[in-house]
Amino acid sequence: MAKLGVSREVLVGMLRQHGEDDLAERALSSSDDDLARIGTLGAYYAFSEDAMELGGSMGGTRALSLASIDVLENTGRDLRWNRTEWEREGSSFDRFAEGDVVMDRELRRHAAEQQIPADESKRTLDTVDPPAWGPAPPDATLLIKRCHELRTKPLIDFTVEDLRIMIEQRVALNRLVPLALKRLKPDPLVQGDYYPGDLLASVLRVDTVFWERSPDSDVSLRNVTEDLDERFKLEAGLRELIETFLRDHSARRRTFRNGLSR
Repeated sequence: MAKLGVSREVLVGMLRQHGEDDLAERALSSSDDDLARIGTLGAYYAFSEDAMELGGSMGGTRALSLASIDVLENTGRDLRWNRTEWEREGSSFDRFAEGDVVMDRELRRHAAEQQIPADESKRTLDTVDPPAWGPAPPDATLLIKRCHELRTKPLIDFTVEDLRIMIEQRVALNRLVPLALKRLKPDPLVQGDYYPGDLLASVLRVDTVFWERSPDSDVSLRNVTEDLDERFKLEAGLRELIETFLRDHSARRRTFRNGLSR
């Protein structure tokens, strides 16, 4: 698969041009593996046949910035600025801005749909969350190697511990959090390799931006956690995670309702 080569320093500059200052800071400490994945996904967004069919090349800067969101955050959110500051100074920016967002979203969705096998037993993260990672680097840590292995494991065979590991590493959250919630609904304290509720703790530690972009999952997790302290004797750390999530959830719902009333 084609790949756009980019250094961390150049990527940081690209992200800042799109208003992504916080993500730029994360990019500075990104792993070589993440940088390679960003290059591969960026090439797909910029120059693939799918991209051309959906409206043409978006250019390397936007493509790599969009890929950085998908690899480093895995939230699927839009770029803060779809075009660079220089491009936004042009008088035609507003006319094309909405089309840029539509193209970005369609290309992401198209990439996933094109690679999802009809046979559920063959669906892996490499197929439903492109691009495929490939083998782990020879000098990778045991955790990184495990993550690469899990990318090729059928999702239908994922264990609680598999879900916990990948969610802790913020891998394919759009795919794995809903699967985790299905496991948590009948048994909120289902256990991986560590302690009762370790999967729930991993889900509760997912960044706020994910829940803002995934209201259905946000509500599902609230339903799992809202009366948990009354039903079980919870460890203090887990109780604190639940309280923080429920407080933030209430704030998100108020913001959502206020937006509807405007």
